[in-house]
Amino acid sequence: MNIIQHAQNYIALKNKISVFNQLIGLSKLSRKLNYHRRSKTSLLSILSWFMISIFQQRSLYHAEETKQFTTRTVRNVLNDARINWQRFTCLLAGSIIDYLRRIKTLDGRRKLAFVLDDTLIKRSFSKKTELLAKTYDHDRGKYLKGYRGLTLAITDGNTLLPVNYALMSSENQRNRIGSPARYTDLRTLAGQRRAQAQRKMNLVGIELLKQALDNQITADYV
Repeated sequence: MNIIQHAQNYIALKNKISVFNQLIGLSKLSRKLNYHRRSKTSLLSILSWFMISIFQQRSLYHAEETKQFTTRTVRNVLNDARINWQRFTCLLAGSIIDYLRRIKTLDGRRKLAFVLDDTLIKRSFSKKTELLAKTYDHDRGKYLKGYRGLTLAITDGNTLLPVNYALMSSENQRNRIGSPARYTDLRTLAGQRRAQAQRKMNLVGIELLKQALDNQITADYV
């Protein structure tokens, strides 16, 4: 019975993800991310499988196997520096916001507001991780090794949706203890992300806001 129930839960979750993809138009969004296909596997199928694994609370090593591709294919796609994941997050958030407005989930009587928040991502045991930095923890009042995850979200006071993000290192070279950036060519996405990680967080926050506005995501306040 446990095997049967597990199979039924997997099929039900797969159907829900499929319905979500159709409502949001994930197929169209996945074609705008500079994904270079090396096989017959589409980016949509990889993203769908990855979402199912997340909702099953499984890592790539314990996720359900599929005949379409291997977990190595998924890791290669996630690590592909040519894919514009920031743009994907903006496009996905915009589609979800449009859908929530159609079904009146976002309260039209309330003002929308952008929210910027940074979270410490500790890497206490790392030594040579690229752009690893000494980051000040305001809760503990001391410097810790790690990064800061800068997140841009939008809210109406009831619903909160992430819109964009940036992984931050440190502008001060003396605080950076990890390996230097491998890609310095600012014409590439990889070079742009590494340069962004070393700028002031306030300036990067403005960049995230501008990118959201460029993707037709607007709010009344920040």
